[in-house]
Amino acid sequence: MFYKQYKLDKFQEEAINSIEQNHSVIVAAPTGAGKTLIAEYALEKHLQSGKKIIYTAPIKALSNQKYRDFSRDYGDKIGIITGDVVINDNAPVLIMTTEILRNIIFDDINRLNDVRYVIFDEIHYIDDIERGTVWEECIIFAPQHINFVCLSATIPNLREFANWMQSVRHSKIDIVVETHRPVPLEHKLYFHGYGLGWLDELKELQKNAYIIPKGNRSRGNRQAQQTETTVALLESPNPNIIPIDGVDLIEHVQINNQLPCLYFSFSRKSCEENALKNINRNFLSPEESDIILDEYDSLCEKFGLVTDSSALELRKLIEHGVAYHHAGMLPTLKEVIERLFTLGYIKLLFTTETFALGINMPACSVVFGNLAKYDGVQFRYLKAREYHQMAGRAGRRGIDTKGFVYAHVDVEYDEFQEIKHIVSGEIEKIESQFNLSYSSILNLYEKYGEKIYDVCEKSLGNYQSVKTLRNINQSLNKIKSQKDELESISCIYDDDTKRIWEYRNLEQRLKEEQEIFNVEKRYGRNNKKKRRKLLKISKSASKIMAMMKSVKCHKCINLKKCLQATNKLADLDDRIRQLSQEKEYIENYQRNQIKNRLDLLREIGYIDHKELLPRGRIASQIYGYEIQVTELFFDGYFHRLDQDWINVLVTAIVFESKRDCWYKMMEKSVISPIISDPVHKLRKIISKESEMGIVPTIKELDTKLSLAVYEWSRGCSFEELENYTDAPPGDLVRYFRLASDLLRQIKRVVSIDDSLYYKINDCISRINRDVVDAEKQLRTI
Repeated sequence: MFYKQYKLDKFQEEAINSIEQNHSVIVAAPTGAGKTLIAEYALEKHLQSGKKIIYTAPIKALSNQKYRDFSRDYGDKIGIITGDVVINDNAPVLIMTTEILRNIIFDDINRLNDVRYVIFDEIHYIDDIERGTVWEECIIFAPQHINFVCLSATIPNLREFANWMQSVRHSKIDIVVETHRPVPLEHKLYFHGYGLGWLDELKELQKNAYIIPKGNRSRGNRQAQQTETTVALLESPNPNIIPIDGVDLIEHVQINNQLPCLYFSFSRKSCEENALKNINRNFLSPEESDIILDEYDSLCEKFGLVTDSSALELRKLIEHGVAYHHAGMLPTLKEVIERLFTLGYIKLLFTTETFALGINMPACSVVFGNLAKYDGVQFRYLKAREYHQMAGRAGRRGIDTKGFVYAHVDVEYDEFQEIKHIVSGEIEKIESQFNLSYSSILNLYEKYGEKIYDVCEKSLGNYQSVKTLRNINQSLNKIKSQKDELESISCIYDDDTKRIWEYRNLEQRLKEEQEIFNVEKRYGRNNKKKRRKLLKISKSASKIMAMMKSVKCHKCINLKKCLQATNKLADLDDRIRQLSQEKEYIENYQRNQIKNRLDLLREIGYIDHKELLPRGRIASQIYGYEIQVTELFFDGYFHRLDQDWINVLVTAIVFESKRDCWYKMMEKSVISPIISDPVHKLRKIISKESEMGIVPTIKELDTKLSLAVYEWSRGCSFEELENYTDAPPGDLVRYFRLASDLLRQIKRVVSIDDSLYYKINDCISRINRDVVDAEKQLRTI
């Protein structure tokens, strides 16, 4: 079968056959295998039939790219809706983020009457701890006439996921799996100063080298023992390691014609530093260098970056074919880099992992600067899924016969089993992250009332817990059978088995006292205070021993036999208790979270026992930060404050300051009269959340950026913001866009109040301008 002059692979034919039969289908295939072609077929088929189709993407960058790609082929039949951009929103094909689809489902479900298919790109995002709930909400609550095309990387529990979808959609879900990559990958580990190898070589090196114990992995230990370890490595040669003496890994990639190369670094700082280290390399001929500089200058002029200091610095790298790309950069500058990379002018790009999320920027080779990252909470090793998602960017279909993947491994510090799991272990199963927001709960409560609990039992988490509960019940039955089979304890005195249990409990207490005594004796100074404490423990132990002697069992000939029986019985009872508690927790967790949230919403005046109250109606129409916005609205801040101060407040809702950034603060005498009451009120609500055992979702107002926001809203240039903060420009744009998105939601909610509607609209125009304006960026050809 051919489509768009391409001979389709078998898995593509299978998926298209499912679409022809109007089935929903899940397609799991490696990155670069050609999943997007299936989406295009569905899109074209329904355009011809006059029906509508929605294409959702997990991130705005991917939405923007799909909009550009599809617009080139289908013109004004394509529209886009994200938090930042609305273009041609009545088009038959709409590109949107998954959150926008969820909002439509709750706010204006009739808008979906003519939609026949929803395409979920990167459906494995349902496993995302912060945003996964949105995918579940869409699948559960979308109208039943809508079918889905779900595109994903490899999912080990794909059958379980499909069965869950069938259970909530009440229709057939076809599964199409492709494991073959059109461009095979060659994976290697790179041992700095030594060479290339794989897991066997890593194991051998670590066996022969002095590895610093886990508990002693401080920077000081690392530096002090670096030389010793390196010597140990060099004295234990391994014939299977490929030496690359005299060159580093980047030079190896260049020499072996494996450019362009994507180099993944997991911090913005390391992206820039690594790029600058390569400023003296030259990956381009003089003619290529002239071409890329002309293109770069032209793009910078289109995007208004001619005088931007970061763009000027980056130009010095660009002429050598080197660049970096991360979220701290201006979005327009990132787009310039993306366009140059697509054109093949950039040969070495240092980037963070966001570049791997579906954006179609393949390379010949991929390098991992390390296999661990900071995830916002802690440093951790990559998941196998994350590694393969990024590695999948290597190997360009129709250009390369093979893709190359290299991962830096620190022989001293990296743990073998962790590295083995990342690069060769089974990809992690997707798990439900279902955790409804207050807004979602309000919408569901309005529609279903107290039946909300039954509706939420449709979640993937609940479906997965059924299997877990089945296993727990099987274990409980097994243990109870073992308990029944135990020989009963009979007392030779008067059949009173209470005595042996009393004796056993005393014996347990004595063991605990002995353990405490040993610990106290082993540690601490041998002084009067310590001796007094040891004496007290000894007296307590002696008292327990005396009590044991007073029990008839103490001298009984059957004592050992009876103790063994009671200990075995006690162990089984403990296990039954643990499993029963686990079972109760799983059965009630989701219900309790919803109940606790409903209780809180009643307490703060959002609902009564039957319906939404005025506060609840407002909050139900705001997606993200709904409690903060509602409280500010009902306390009159949007009516009372002028536009610049409203922008300050709204940005304080979405903003999260960073410790390593400087912010010029507003005078307390200026900001406190405005901010103190809402700050205090929100803290009380957050405290109630904690008291009620609710997983926290409400954040405090963060006012550190307030002076910068105030000046931006009053019309200062983006360059002038440097006087108020050294936060990365990309972060500033992101928070201004988040504030603009929230303001748009507020504008929609207050639309019946003309004066407030136009006031909020003016707020948006003051903050969403120049480089912040995402729609302007997207329309730039």
